[in-house]
Amino acid sequence: MPVPSEGLTSAQARAVRHEGGPLAIVAGAGAGKTRVLVERFAWLVGQGVAPEAIVVLALSAPAADELRVAVETALGARAFDELAVTTVPGLALRLLRDEALEAALDPFVLPATPADRLALLLERVDELPLARHDLAGNPAAALSRILARIDRSKDEGVTATAYAAWAAGLADDAEGAQREREFAGLYAAHDRMLAERGALDTGDLVLRAHALLVDRPHVRARTAGRWAHVLVDDHQDLTRAQARLVAGLVAEHGNLTVTFDPDQRLAATAGSALGNLRTLRGLWPELTEVGLGPSLRMPERIARAAEAIVAPLDPADRRSLAPEPGETAPRLVGGDHGPSALERPRPEAAGGDVRFWRCSSERAQAQATAAEVERLVRHGVAHERIGVLVRSVRGEGQAIAVALEERAIPHRLLGAAALFAQAEVRDVLAWLRLLVDPGDAAAVVRALVRP
Repeated sequence: MPVPSEGLTSAQARAVRHEGGPLAIVAGAGAGKTRVLVERFAWLVGQGVAPEAIVVLALSAPAADELRVAVETALGARAFDELAVTTVPGLALRLLRDEALEAALDPFVLPATPADRLALLLERVDELPLARHDLAGNPAAALSRILARIDRSKDEGVTATAYAAWAAGLADDAEGAQREREFAGLYAAHDRMLAERGALDTGDLVLRAHALLVDRPHVRARTAGRWAHVLVDDHQDLTRAQARLVAGLVAEHGNLTVTFDPDQRLAATAGSALGNLRTLRGLWPELTEVGLGPSLRMPERIARAAEAIVAPLDPADRRSLAPEPGETAPRLVGGDHGPSALERPRPEAAGGDVRFWRCSSERAQAQATAAEVERLVRHGVAHERIGVLVRSVRGEGQAIAVALEERAIPHRLLGAAALFAQAEVRDVLAWLRLLVDPGDAAAVVRALVRP
């Protein structure tokens, strides 16, 4: 039987061997949260739980793929059917298809991508109530903003029906009341058009799956019997609707394990960084929280730099693990969680420093970065030894690439979006576009002027 790997800290081992009930593994980056999640999966299997009865949820499909490989490696040669390692929307789609009759859905319902939805609205734009929403000569951009607002509503668990009811209750003389009612109509039209195509967007998948569990107790019980344990990585970044669905999955047995970093919230959803954790405390007063202690991969100098960035953003919530007034949930029961993580010793790296620039614009940021790269190269650092991390290769990455080109500094863009930014790839795409449409002027120009 698989057993937890050697080399775990006492706090990590305590989290791995947690006997039952809801568990929150709370720690910062580099403390081993994801490893603990994988080791806990293996430990549960060693206790007799079938691998197929454990769900592992990640924020994205690539993260889920990495977790699946890690889990398979931890299980070794043990035989198992398909593992349920996916995203929350992916699990929602699986649940809805398996319970299609109960959900009153086509079992072959398709998830609609943002591009699919935008194309649908553009195709039927004449059917949309747009008297108070100015397209400003760019329908695609205006409709994209409307879709983003619909997605935010669904992330918060607000359906088209609920939004329409709220908008109808606004006083006629209230500022923006008519515009809000029009948006409610756009929201309803969007969902109706998707339904006519036999498709659901990501928000719908989550909302419909949650409603199924709430409205059909026998389905909830059947689902709990099928998935006896639910493990969630980076729970702090789940939307409100996704967090509700996860709670519904374990409502019958409470066997939930989540990893949580109160200083890391990537999704721009409502609420503070600790909102999801406080929700868990409210749902399960018996929630066990295990703190893993400081980062095991980060020297103190880097940790202090990270703290300097995080601290001004949300000082009230940063590592604020004390209970709210009236809150009775137990505090952390494992790990070294007395002093601040910064007060604990870390392995120190040799040399190096951390600096911070406050730039006035994206171009200024790109120029500052390129100037620093140029300085390093001038002092003998090889190009391939320098890395620049950006939030978006398509956005900030392009600006930095231009700044590096201005200084004749060799560089490579990496990442999914970077592939299509490479000149040779754009050349091939231009020729392919010409094959489809010989009248594509931009493709003609690129094919003629490029080698």
